[in-house]
Amino acid sequence: MRLLFLLFTLFLGACSTYSEEDLNTFDKKIKEWIGQQDVQFKKTESGLYYSFENTGSGRNIKYTDSVSVIFKGQLLDSTVFEVEKKPMRFAVKEVITAWKEIMLMSKNGANVQIIAPPQLGYGNHELEKIPQNAILIYEIEIVDIK
Repeated sequence: MRLLFLLFTLFLGACSTYSEEDLNTFDKKIKEWIGQQDVQFKKTESGLYYSFENTGSGRNIKYTDSVSVIFKGQLLDSTVFEVEKKPMRFAVKEVITAWKEIMLMSKNGANVQIIAPPQLGYGNHELEKIPQNAILIYEIEIVDIK
């Protein structure tokens, strides 16, 4: 799964174009899910929802950095598609758009939960455990920045 994750992140960039109706549908599903949680989320202009448990310290992560992270990824229905309990290193410029966006808002030691609509994730691409047009939920802990 890790290799697929890395390969897809290298060439997805802007993986699909969605209609306003599609974007509104994704946003409605996300808001419904958030309404069932006990967590407050903020939303960026791109449609990424995020909630920092801890913002970390030091300088903000840069696009040219690589980060070591521990994370859990799941779908809206709570299906977990990947868990990394040991730090895994990624180049910020090579991850999905949602991760790039939150990384640039984060510092070392940050703990953040994000909800990524399909246009910021894998779009209409289907991976082994991630269906097409999936809304992705990640819990991310930033362990190290280089």
